Amino acid sequence: MPEHDPTHAEPGEDGYYEIDPEGPDASDLARAAAADAAEDAQRDAAAAAGDAAAAEQDVLARVQQERDELEQKLLRVSADYQNFARRAQQNITAAGEQKLMDVARGLVTVLDHFDRALEAAGGSEAEPQGDLHRGVTMVHQELLATLGRFGIERVDVQAGEPFDPVRHEALMRQPAEGIDSNHVTMQMQPGYVIGEKVVRPAQVGVAE
Repeated sequence: MPEHDPTHAEPGEDGYYEIDPEGPDASDLARAAAADAAEDAQRDAAAAAGDAAAAEQDVLARVQQERDELEQKLLRVSADYQNFARRAQQNITAAGEQKLMDVARGLVTVLDHFDRALEAAGGSEAEPQGDLHRGVTMVHQELLATLGRFGIERVDVQAGEPFDPVRHEALMRQPAEGIDSNHVTMQMQPGYVIGEKVVRPAQVGVAE
């Protein structure tokens, strides 16, 4: 025998529905409606929660993407700044070295004048002749010492040294007894250097 459905009514013989005495009363219907509403609310809440979670994931993904893009931009900016700072420092260093080179080349002429003055006065720095010679010698030595503190050094070439086309300038070639070919026979003017850079090559004669 099928179970009795309290919410279902069968029409009578006259075609009218009759109230089932065992059917639900108003309170039962209210409870049933409340239960249905609760189920609907739960389904709606679950759907809303799912939508909220999906939206939250979308927002999180966008934030992470923006963060990654910003990190990449920061790395590029940092690399660009480091390159700029390195180039700026290189330019500053190169400009300073060039300025020192220009000053050194200007002072080389002054040193040449000192050398000629000492030669004209007679004697040498090792054996000065008279007060004038001693005074010129002292100034000459002080100037060389000052230039040395800035890395500018005088280069004197001795006879018999191999000819160096970078540090020497050959003004003449001549036969020289006892000196091998392509070796220095005499120095005409000293050279000057700043570290490995040549301010002016020494002017020399070279053996044939």
